[in-house]
Amino acid sequence: MKKLVFSACALTLTCGTAVANNSDWDQLDNDVQALSANLQDMEGGGMTVGGRIRAAYESSSDATISGANDLGGFAIYNARLFATGTTAAGIGYRLETDFASGTGTLLDAYIDVSAGDTIDIRMGRFRGYVLSESQIDSGNLFFFDRSTNAAVFAGRQDGIAVSGDMDAFNWAITIQNGSDGTADELFYAIRAGMDFMGEGTSMVEGAYGAGDDMTASAGIAYYDDGAATDGSGFAIEAGAQSSQFSLSANLTSRDDGGVGSNFGTGGVHVATFTAPGYAGAVLEGDNTPWSLMGTFALNESWELGLRYQDLDDTNSTDIIDFGANYYVDGHAMKYIINWTSVGSDLGDGDLIRVGFNAAF
Repeated sequence: MKKLVFSACALTLTCGTAVANNSDWDQLDNDVQALSANLQDMEGGGMTVGGRIRAAYESSSDATISGANDLGGFAIYNARLFATGTTAAGIGYRLETDFASGTGTLLDAYIDVSAGDTIDIRMGRFRGYVLSESQIDSGNLFFFDRSTNAAVFAGRQDGIAVSGDMDAFNWAITIQNGSDGTADELFYAIRAGMDFMGEGTSMVEGAYGAGDDMTASAGIAYYDDGAATDGSGFAIEAGAQSSQFSLSANLTSRDDGGVGSNFGTGGVHVATFTAPGYAGAVLEGDNTPWSLMGTFALNESWELGLRYQDLDDTNSTDIIDFGANYYVDGHAMKYIINWTSVGSDLGDGDLIRVGFNAAF
């Protein structure tokens, strides 16, 4: 009997202690959550770390490897890691590196500072503000490659940019190192844009993710590389998007010197596809290359696209791209099928690519 009473008392004390401990743990959990919230406020918006892999199988009977075999193999286009966020002082930042070549290549390394409600200042290494398509992350492109005009301005360079957004009107001024590197000649661009319908087109190419209502934007820019003789020109673009289809076009008018070599043709990934003029391999001056592109969403998973480019070069090069995207998780996980046909006075060529883009 005594043993039973003592057992009951022990059980009661144990339960009481357990209840007290649970209460203490609940209070501690609340304190930790409050402290975490306070630290989040002190440290700003926190840091987001992520990455992306983009790869494809490439096939072409118009390109040879080591002078013997046709092109037919796998290639990694992007293997990226990035960190982005906002500090306690409200300063945004982004750091991004690509390891596709086997070694790290610094891409973005900049900060964003607000100067009032409508003006932002970007400092560091970034893409200059000329064409909107050049600013789109390669993982959010519809095709594997950018248009020729957009690829020219997609390279990063050190400098500073001031931009503003006032309702439907936006503008940007870019000043960066020119083709002479850190010498005293600079590249600069002045851009103005307008959203004609809705909130304007997004920084995602194609119809996927767009709203049911049509949006439309247009922009014009003037650029000049001081290190290049007659290295200036104009760039014009326009685009429209809905959940059903998208349309976009761009045109550049170059002086005799074309553009600075620091902007190159970084959007072209297939070095072994040697069809003459492929995706801007011939970038002449005193010409007006242009591009026209459209996509159509068959359903929530499949989207088709067609693009035509006229390089307006001495070899009369034109490029046709036809593609299909299958979205598993939007652009964060999609499968890509591209067929590219190049026509030129020097010869023709076709290329087929099948691959994927996966973000994490």
